[in-house]
Amino acid sequence: MRVRLPAAARESLARPVARRRFLQLSAAGAAVAGIAACGTTGGAAAPAAGGAGRKIGFALASYVVPRYVKLDLPNFETAATAAGFETLSIQSENEPDKQLDGVSNLLSRDLSALALQPVSAESGVTLVRKAKAAGVPVIAYNQIADTPDLAAFVARDSVQMGREMAVTATETLGGVRGRYILVSGQAADPVSEGILKGWMEVLQPGIDSGAVTVLNQQYNNKWDPESARQQVENALTAAGNNVQVVLCANDALAGGALQALKAQGLEKKTVVTGQDAETAALRAILLGEQTATWFTEADTMGRTAAELCVKLANGETVTAERSYPVTGGEVPFFVIPIIKITAANMVEYVKKYSPAYVDAKAVFQGIPADKLPPGAAELLASV
Repeated sequence: MRVRLPAAARESLARPVARRRFLQLSAAGAAVAGIAACGTTGGAAAPAAGGAGRKIGFALASYVVPRYVKLDLPNFETAATAAGFETLSIQSENEPDKQLDGVSNLLSRDLSALALQPVSAESGVTLVRKAKAAGVPVIAYNQIADTPDLAAFVARDSVQMGREMAVTATETLGGVRGRYILVSGQAADPVSEGILKGWMEVLQPGIDSGAVTVLNQQYNNKWDPESARQQVENALTAAGNNVQVVLCANDALAGGALQALKAQGLEKKTVVTGQDAETAALRAILLGEQTATWFTEADTMGRTAAELCVKLANGETVTAERSYPVTGGEVPFFVIPIIKITAANMVEYVKKYSPAYVDAKAVFQGIPADKLPPGAAELLASV
């Protein structure tokens, strides 16, 4: 018998998302950073940019996730400035009404193009239509707006990320089996829904055979760690602590989940996943409390989005090798690489992103020597 998901998740699952081959961190960045002049998927010609300004808007859903402030926005601004454009940025605390007001304000300021991270796929449609009416081309950033009026979509493959999380859990358990708690992000958030879809693709055969039990799946408004803590605490109580896996859609949620697991002494006995490769998650991995985290090359994402906006602002058409399905059509999809982070490759990751995103001292200091990965002590001594 199939597990029944909430309506938003069922709608997401009903729509196909193209697969992609997993790309390794070392080689993929340069390939994605280049904007294709031609490809198998063509984008609609960019509408004339509103006004004659040299301004590009960047509307993020929130600044809650550290990478947005430390990687996405700075790299976007740097690339836009290099092309002679000023960046006007906003965030809306994951509130659709605040985002509507903010984007309306941006559109009144003579924008040439807009990168938009919609709070939800549905609310984003209104914003894209508003921009189109103002003659401003829009790319969706990190999260899709469900409309073919977009010029492009720049993001990780969230479904693939969800698959990889679930596969890691099943490999750790030695098969598609066990009792799971699914800690999702905000409802209707395309990233949250995509990750859930990926989880379910891997787990559904086990659910059908009876080898997998999903004890609880819950959305957590604004990706709130305290909400995640309460979800996992309640699920543990209901299950009598008989839980093997807690799949979390990001590291903040994983942090909340770990609080509940620690209260029951289960933090080193349970598979826990996350994403964003934040400092607390990296330390939890080294201490054996979190199994893995996933990192999206947010620096590459910011640069790619800015370069696309510059092309659109200059009246060019953008094309990509992949497309993303939306209601009524598809849009060019620029896929940003992801990488699974464990103790085995953590030093390489920290070297690349310290101190801009994670700090080597904050990650490794205070970790027992027998738990430090190879190269960590040398890295600490050099900073």
